[in-house]
Amino acid sequence: MSETSTNIAGSLPFAGQQLIEASAGTGKTYTISNLCIRLLLGHDVPWQRPLAISEILVLTFTIAATEELKQRVSDRIKQARNAFRTQDAGDDAFLESLLVSSTDNTRDLKLLTAASQMTDEASIFTIHGFCARVLGEQAFESGTLFSLSMNAERDHLLKQACEDVFRQNILSLPGEIREFAMSIWPNPDGLANRLKPFLFRGELDFVPPYVSIDMQELIGNAHSAKQEWRENDLEKLLLGSDLNKGRTPIKRLGQMLHFSIEPGAGLNNELWQIYSAEPLAAALKANGTFPSHPTLELIDRVAKDIRQLTANLWHDLFREVAVTMATIKEQTNQLTVDDLLTTLATAVTREDSNLATTIRHRWPIAMIDEFQDTDNIQNSIFDRIYTFGETDQSNSAMLMIGDPKQAIYNFRGADVYTYINARREATAVSTLDANWRSTPDMVEATNFLFNRPKIFGNDKDIPFKKVTAAREGMSIKQENKKLAPYKVLVAEDGGATRGNIAPLTEKLMAAAAEETVNLLRNESTTIDGKTVSAGQIAFLVRSRAQAVAAQRALRARNIQSVYLTLESVFLQDTADDLKLILEAILEPTSERAIRTALGTRLMLCSAADIERLNQDVEYQQEVLSEFRFYHELWLEQDIAPMLNALATRRQLAEKWLQLADGDRQITNLRHLTEVLQKRSSTSPGMFQLIKWFSNEQKEAETVSNEERQLRLESDENLVKIVTMHAAKGLEYDIVMIPMPVFSAVPRKPNTPVLFHEERLQHAKKGHFGSVIDLIPGSESEARQTEEEFEEEMRLLYVALTRAKYHCILGLPGVSRLPKSAIARLIGLTDIGKDDHLETLARKLLPNELFTTEKAAPTLNRFTEGTTQHADLSAPAPYPAFDDQWRIHSYTGVSSRLAATQELQSVIGFSDDDTTEHSGDRNEGRLSRHTFPRGARVGVVLHSLMEHIDFTARDHREDCLRACRRLGLDESWLPVLEKWLADILDAPLATGSLRKIEHADRLDEMEFHFPLSAKSGLIEFLQDTGYINPTRLDHLDLQGIMTGMIDLLYRSEGKYFVADYKSNFLGYSSEHYTEAHIEEAMQHHQYKLQYLIYTLAVHRMLSVKLPDYDYEQHVGGAYYLFLRGMQPKSTHGIFFDKPSMNHIRTLDELLSHE
Repeated sequence: MSETSTNIAGSLPFAGQQLIEASAGTGKTYTISNLCIRLLLGHDVPWQRPLAISEILVLTFTIAATEELKQRVSDRIKQARNAFRTQDAGDDAFLESLLVSSTDNTRDLKLLTAASQMTDEASIFTIHGFCARVLGEQAFESGTLFSLSMNAERDHLLKQACEDVFRQNILSLPGEIREFAMSIWPNPDGLANRLKPFLFRGELDFVPPYVSIDMQELIGNAHSAKQEWRENDLEKLLLGSDLNKGRTPIKRLGQMLHFSIEPGAGLNNELWQIYSAEPLAAALKANGTFPSHPTLELIDRVAKDIRQLTANLWHDLFREVAVTMATIKEQTNQLTVDDLLTTLATAVTREDSNLATTIRHRWPIAMIDEFQDTDNIQNSIFDRIYTFGETDQSNSAMLMIGDPKQAIYNFRGADVYTYINARREATAVSTLDANWRSTPDMVEATNFLFNRPKIFGNDKDIPFKKVTAAREGMSIKQENKKLAPYKVLVAEDGGATRGNIAPLTEKLMAAAAEETVNLLRNESTTIDGKTVSAGQIAFLVRSRAQAVAAQRALRARNIQSVYLTLESVFLQDTADDLKLILEAILEPTSERAIRTALGTRLMLCSAADIERLNQDVEYQQEVLSEFRFYHELWLEQDIAPMLNALATRRQLAEKWLQLADGDRQITNLRHLTEVLQKRSSTSPGMFQLIKWFSNEQKEAETVSNEERQLRLESDENLVKIVTMHAAKGLEYDIVMIPMPVFSAVPRKPNTPVLFHEERLQHAKKGHFGSVIDLIPGSESEARQTEEEFEEEMRLLYVALTRAKYHCILGLPGVSRLPKSAIARLIGLTDIGKDDHLETLARKLLPNELFTTEKAAPTLNRFTEGTTQHADLSAPAPYPAFDDQWRIHSYTGVSSRLAATQELQSVIGFSDDDTTEHSGDRNEGRLSRHTFPRGARVGVVLHSLMEHIDFTARDHREDCLRACRRLGLDESWLPVLEKWLADILDAPLATGSLRKIEHADRLDEMEFHFPLSAKSGLIEFLQDTGYINPTRLDHLDLQGIMTGMIDLLYRSEGKYFVADYKSNFLGYSSEHYTEAHIEEAMQHHQYKLQYLIYTLAVHRMLSVKLPDYDYEQHVGGAYYLFLRGMQPKSTHGIFFDKPSMNHIRTLDELLSHE
């Protein structure tokens, strides 16, 4: 069934489960409004009566969308009322049809008048809001408690449950099995992060199934296999076999021999899988003979048992965490927002419940907007309520309105396969086929791009149907000639390498910005006869990094822009800065914390201001007094008055509004202040509020919260920069998509994959089910990759269909191009390395719809008689300065890098473990491993190391003071004494810390050096292993690098850096082995930290020592994980000395010119 949009609104039967597919721009909201008018009037409805506005249930997904729907429905009711009052619908075909079909105009006018006066009673809700209302009003029939609280936060409950399960199910495992498990789930946070993407997705089919194995037999077989490898000289056997010499099994033989000598089973070592049967068979030469040996058979058995053990542990953890979360909620009488869905789904499906009938009688008709964004739990609720028997069919109906081509929120739990299943079961499928958004040329061009077989993966369930242009006369012209709807900018060179598309991203952003200048500067460019303005142009980007690149390119050309995103305000630099400021106000006597706060960009202090703290005692006391004032004001009046006082006293608004992104910073600060003030009522106390703030920052990447989304900083006529996800539902006259090739997201090892498959034997045969492969192989990974590609195509469809008149599209010649959605659209999937991309694009795209040019941006600044940006400067202007200049630190740089990296959570996630933990007496006797943890403990331990005399034998008084500072009783004193002695006696290359005289050490050495980062810094740091892989292409580091080295000491004429780490890595010394320390170093990017520290020492010594020589005078860097250090053991100790070449290169890359 396929009709035009007008016919659907006027003739759709209100019977059964009707699906309305609405392609982009085809008037979905308009159609919903018109359907509401029909229902209010009772025209051609099966229940032979008009419905009250409160009986029409309309559901959507966001609060903003419900508000828009309420307004649109209200406006449409008023339009219909006016048409019936005047008996004139003008050229509105739908209202004209209602006038013609009306049998009682007087009655219909009264109905519409009454509805217009009662729009506040309209049943337009979010799905979660609807569930909350039903459960609240029908508590008895739904079987829920009247006293249930909705205060529970899902992520907090998950964390709490994972802490319990980690302790009970992982730490309780036998030794080598526990070590294996902790290599996958190193701590409760790691467990939560790995479970979270799957745990809340409703019904899942797990593969492989749970099969019990003998764990002791597995360990015994592993030990035997390693011994037999050595004794039977398997290396010689494989070297003489038909294995290809260039394949992994031959290349890793040396590692396997070394592994066979190491103690322990080493179940987490990937070599077990490399030398199992399947990889060996894959490495054979053509027609080669498989090497046969009992030891290889034993290795294969061990490898299979390891895979099954992994699957079994996943089964246990999924079950136990779900059960534990349910228990916690039951004990506390709390629900999370998601529990609203599962509770109502359970209630309506109970055999003894009449709740579904009750709901259906109250709301005979339900319309679910954006149905492609539902998940299977949401769908199960409405499928049950509106599944009709013979008697119900004529009394109720459910309308599902959506577009599977715009299903782009899988990362939030939305499931396009839920839509597909509903489509297959629908009573009928109707299609809106008239585009009311774009020009006829734009519609034709978009039809050309997407009208290809299986363009969305499945033509049966997600067909692409051409739409027609409903509006004539729309046009964009330049020099009185129509512009082609698309302009393609081809960028083929720029140094892009595999996995790194940053150079071409910059080039295409610059080219798109140049196009923006040309459109705005050329007065002959008109849209429907009017000159183009900046507010009509939008840049659609994939990520925050691209948004920053777009803003930079526009700013360089004097074009102001605004960044619109669904991103949380907690992910902004403003939040990082504000946390540091709050921490300084929390401890107003800490000069170090205050100096750090003043060094944030938010405070806009100069380096001279901060240096003045060291030189001018009177000024120092003035600043300390100021922060004490903020501290007292926070205590007396609350956080919002305090932050307002700080902003006023420091004149932050006046200063910021002179800078290019000033209004964004001020908007963020006000937004964060509001959120903190609201939370302050439920989290009294400074420390608790800052702790909550820190947790919100960590969770902001994965938790969606409309209240936290960035606010628009200005309503001015600015170029919009919008993420593609945030652009859904919006439209722009001119759209720029500079980078339509998306970077591949690396898959974490030992992580399940989720995909969908058609169920052939199921209660609902032919439906797609969600499958989670716990130990994924190449086939399931390929299935997931295919589904990710299909979502990439849908995201590209959303981006391209935002344009009304004109779209400028980048086309980068990067290695991933053939595998991208844009290549599939244009027909470039088979492009070779030597093919000329611009020539191919010209050949494949029709010239009348697509103009193709080479991207060759220049730097032309846009100037206009009147500025585009309103003058918001303060009456007394401050001297202009480079707003990229700021004070930098390792912490700030590392945080910016981490925001663009896919990092697996590991033990000791936060430096010095920000979460407070009291001593865990349940873990056995008091020890360093059960010693309290948290930021305060880290500060006290650092202070202890800073102030003691290493060479002294008695540190009882020092340790007693430390215990008292932490509020610990004296039972901990001998623990700390013994621990401190072990730290001082732990072996270093230079002897031990105890041998260092006070005259040879410098504690808390502060450094500052000027820097101006050059291009190539990121590549250098990645190539040399000092940072983890990042999607960031460059760092804006202009200004001063500052830091504090815990200890610089001299031994045998060499200078060594030492940094104390109180991170908790586990409950025994075995968690502080070289491998675990290396993992922590890598995760926290401490290697970048000691590289910066070493450079600082190198620069200082080159000035201080007349005969300075790096190799002779610099000893290297020690990272001392205090909880693991012991005499006669290197546990807990990391050492490295960056090469002179690395230091020289970094020095050049950071040199201030």
